Amino acid sequence: MRNIGMIHGGFDPAFIDINIRPMNEKDGRLISDLPPLGSHHTLTDIVLIPGGNGFNLCRTLASVGHQVTYVGPSSQLYENLIKENNIPLTVKPIKNAEVNFTGVLNLQGGEIQFNSVKGKLSTEHLSEDLLDCYMKSPLKCISNVALNTTSIEWISSLILSLWSLDFIECLTEKNPPQKILNEMQQTDFEGILFIDPSDITHFTRIEEFITFLKETSKLLGEKYLSVNENELKRILDVSQKTPDEFVNEFGIPIIYHSASEIIFYGKDKISLKSKELTRKANFVGAGDCFNGMFLNSVFQKESVEDSLQSAINGATHLIETGNYPT
Repeated sequence: MRNIGMIHGGFDPAFIDINIRPMNEKDGRLISDLPPLGSHHTLTDIVLIPGGNGFNLCRTLASVGHQVTYVGPSSQLYENLIKENNIPLTVKPIKNAEVNFTGVLNLQGGEIQFNSVKGKLSTEHLSEDLLDCYMKSPLKCISNVALNTTSIEWISSLILSLWSLDFIECLTEKNPPQKILNEMQQTDFEGILFIDPSDITHFTRIEEFITFLKETSKLLGEKYLSVNENELKRILDVSQKTPDEFVNEFGIPIIYHSASEIIFYGKDKISLKSKELTRKANFVGAGDCFNGMFLNSVFQKESVEDSLQSAINGATHLIETGNYPT
């Protein structure tokens, strides 16, 4: 394991997942269809687990041996669940930020999530200490933008920290961080900027998010945008670009992942097949595990193709066993 120093991750909404796994009585596998209304499904496994896209990414990197600090909303219950699950990372809570809850229903073909989003991250949570963690971390992550009502202001602030911390003093209602992004010059940064927007299919601020992505072209450093089929379609529809046109204009390679294939759009195009699943134990966090295993390999200076294969293997392992790779 190559020592890259302490990784600070998270920086997005946190969730306690109420993970519900109803199983078929005959074979013990997850059921494929919802039971009829009014029925009682007795063979059901229900557990609480700490989650959120950023947290799951931190968990993956910590599980494979990196030193990781999760920076984000926290609570006593949240941190107790981290300890109970023996997740080897430390927590740096964002003050006055609330943890949300998600009901997750696992079926044989995938998961259905019901998010209760009450806590948000906004400029009121900013501090020089928090932004210093983001700036100095080998990983600069942006994730879960659609589940945070003030996400554009929040992620704009994170990016501005790579330019200068002086912007905090300039923030006003008439001068929000996304407007200050226009002033950002060509900024060189160390580490990896990794953007995983999560489900933006119905994100009402999608055009502002596309503008945000455009502004990141002013950053000089290693960048990736990780999306599934629906997320990629939404971004390309709004930007009116093909994947290759988007990469050329925005300067961000795209990692497209689906249940059947993985495509990397960058200087070169790489296509790989997903693994055929032999068992389906858990889908929660599989996409975040994919991203974490990809980043782990990139940090080890492996090729993009090898990193993608490692990501496929890691996500497959989580789905088939319910456990994060170690």
